[in-house]
Amino acid sequence: MNSQTNLQAVLIVDDDLDILTALHDLLEHEGFVVTAVSTCRDALTQVRTVEFSAVLLDIGLPDGDGLAVLETIQAIAPSLPVIVLTAFTALDYRAKSLSRGAFSYLTKPYNLDEIRAVVRQAARISHPPAPSDN
Repeated sequence: MNSQTNLQAVLIVDDDLDILTALHDLLEHEGFVVTAVSTCRDALTQVRTVEFSAVLLDIGLPDGDGLAVLETIQAIAPSLPVIVLTAFTALDYRAKSLSRGAFSYLTKPYNLDEIRAVVRQAARISHPPAPSDN
């Protein structure tokens, strides 16, 4: 794991290629190093091998349940902020996500400014800036 870089890495997990591409471009433009995957399996492989500052995670994935992935990520990297981004708007999904350790719960269609702000906040918590030499 490379922790020497100044660039912060974000993992996006969504099975919708249009959303993956749009979020990838948005966050890359914000200065993040972005990895985009579309399955639970690929997400967990990435979390085990790369040091991320934040994860954007969809709940409805083709090979499993995003909430189960959330729990596994919490076990692998307890301090890694996971932002659930989903079309599921029911309150029980929100409650389950937050009770299982999600940093935030955002719904689709998403607001670009909200995504930027929440990812920046998560990345700051995950990797706070180094103190300046004064």
